[in-house]
Amino acid sequence: MARVLVVDDERQFAETLAERLRTRGMEVHTAYDGASAVEAVRQTHPDVVLLDLSMPGMDGLAALKAIKELVPRTEVVLLTAESGLAAAVGGMKRGAADYIVKPAPLERILKAIQEAEAHRLDAAQRQRMAETARLAALGELAVGVAHEINNPLQIVLNEAGWMAETLAETPMEQSARRELEESLATIREQTARCKAVTTKLLSLRAAVPADDTPQPLARLIAQLLEDRRSRWQGRFFVEHTCPPSLMVSAETWRHILAPLVDNALDALEAQGAATPEATQAQLRLCIHASQAPQEIVVQVQDTGIGMEPGVLARIFEPFFSTKEVGKGMGLGLSLCHALVEALGGRIEIASTPHHGTTVSVTIPYTAITAPTAGLATAKEDSHE
Repeated sequence: MARVLVVDDERQFAETLAERLRTRGMEVHTAYDGASAVEAVRQTHPDVVLLDLSMPGMDGLAALKAIKELVPRTEVVLLTAESGLAAAVGGMKRGAADYIVKPAPLERILKAIQEAEAHRLDAAQRQRMAETARLAALGELAVGVAHEINNPLQIVLNEAGWMAETLAETPMEQSARRELEESLATIREQTARCKAVTTKLLSLRAAVPADDTPQPLARLIAQLLEDRRSRWQGRFFVEHTCPPSLMVSAETWRHILAPLVDNALDALEAQGAATPEATQAQLRLCIHASQAPQEIVVQVQDTGIGMEPGVLARIFEPFFSTKEVGKGMGLGLSLCHALVEALGGRIEIASTPHHGTTVSVTIPYTAITAPTAGLATAKEDSHE
């Protein structure tokens, strides 16, 4: 059901409407002025906002503008008195999905919410389709570039090897030899760095390995965390839960989950630096896998630095990174996204600046290698 924010300076009206919507299965929050509405949107990322036009301080039109700038995908339905119809029409021109004249029957409000939610889902689907097509085109381009670069890189490596052999056989002063050896080491190091980039570029086509060893997902998650123990032990609280008998394709899922775990740890480190007073219990990384009749969902949640909407909109673009040059290539999430799409799944990210990020990966069972029949409902827990 839709997540709804009800905004009205008449508290009794807002609370009564919120309660009636909750009885219909909706998740509902309330705010009583424009400024608190904008902050509530920042915190809860509602699907639909029911927004009163006439409020003291920041009025409805100003709040509408701020909400749309903050979370463009959130749909806004304006609430207005008969005398405010001209302002309501102006609000529609500024991006509101609909307006309702108060007082209005609940059925009219429910219909407006349903239509706004349908419009939001349609827009999100169109955007996903456009992003998928764009990423597919970028992936093909990247693969072609990688092939073209790999050949000269191999020649550089071969020539560097020949130079090293010649250097070893040629008498010269020790200082000159050391300088040449250091230069050759730099050539090898930078060539290896380039090859690492081209290797990831070749992966952007997201061909799922045909022969990928099945492994319990719980063990894979535990191994990913163990490999990164030095980054979180004694600094962050780490937890993971997973059905112990769920088997997945090890190499494929390692490529999917590793960048999500690394990004979560990066976000926690940034949050720890920004708020030195934060405790280990407040800086958390939680990985939860759950099962449904047709699919599994893996969520990677952190209480890290979070992302602004502008960053969130570009997070799957190849080579897009907020890290310093040399500390990230911006390909990990692109590969993760491509693999999930290749498996017929979807990946969704919700993030709030300074409050954390949740990444949800949903994969159909048909794309999971060797799922065990009658999966156990017990969970394997690990608390550090």
